[in-house]
Amino acid sequence: METPTIADKTWFIDVEYKGYDRLIACGVLETDAGLLLVDPGPTVSLATLEAGLEAQGASFADVHGLFLTHIHLDHAGATGVIVDTYPHVQVYVHRRGARHMINPERLLASAQRIYGDLMDVLWGAFLPTPEANVHMLDGGETLEIGGRVFEVAYTPGHAIHHVSYLDRATGTAFIGDTAGMRVMGVPYVVPVTPPPDIHVETWHESIDLLRAWQPDRLFVTHFGPSDDVAWHLDEIARRLDEWAEQVRQSLLDGREDDARARAFHNVEMAVMKAVLDPSVRTPYEQMGQPEASWYGLARYWRKFATADERG
Repeated sequence: METPTIADKTWFIDVEYKGYDRLIACGVLETDAGLLLVDPGPTVSLATLEAGLEAQGASFADVHGLFLTHIHLDHAGATGVIVDTYPHVQVYVHRRGARHMINPERLLASAQRIYGDLMDVLWGAFLPTPEANVHMLDGGETLEIGGRVFEVAYTPGHAIHHVSYLDRATGTAFIGDTAGMRVMGVPYVVPVTPPPDIHVETWHESIDLLRAWQPDRLFVTHFGPSDDVAWHLDEIARRLDEWAEQVRQSLLDGREDDARARAFHNVEMAVMKAVLDPSVRTPYEQMGQPEASWYGLARYWRKFATADERG
């Protein structure tokens, strides 16, 4: 199994979610205290993550901690299972997400309403994380772990409990979904805007915060590193506004929401197919999810926008 390197002592593993490559990337950082994994992914991909560690002569016994950008199942679903098997593993997560990792009842009930009978197939088990293993973050912290120093920033907009991590040693910012989805090497960025936490203005503030960090590269969970930081951040800001306006306009027509969402999905998938080579389309087709993103932005307009903004 090939293990792509980001920088010295920093690499990542493709967890091959649903049997596809380039959907979910788990960052791996080597420290004197053990490995740090950024967004381990869902439990259904845990065997592939473990195989990726073993390919580098490591295992979960060598993992010190998990850096969670946020607690959505595609990013953090395997956390409780990992800690249940390896009780030494520490978990770093925003305070507003930590309570759901410790007691996931509400989180799982919400996910069940969305995914229904597909919960186990899509995500696998989601176990509680013992409170003693959880390090609650607010943003603004500096973490010193095993000789490496990480800055933490609160970066909501995609999720109200989203944080990002800057590794000053490599200049790499691990930013979850704050800069959307972009397969490494592909000049195409997709906002990821599912319900319920989307907030456009706050998201722009988070993008500005990432700019202020002046990182050498961005690492997005979907999928991998990109070195053209300024272009990437400008593009996610542009496309976020573009999608938000398209959804706002759709709310003015007379259709039902399901028809509006399907139409938005069809338009965006047509755009994607027009600009991308077939060899790189699959990740966007599998994870881009413009239909789900329509609902997140529609909820934003209905909840937060003024009457003028709604049209």
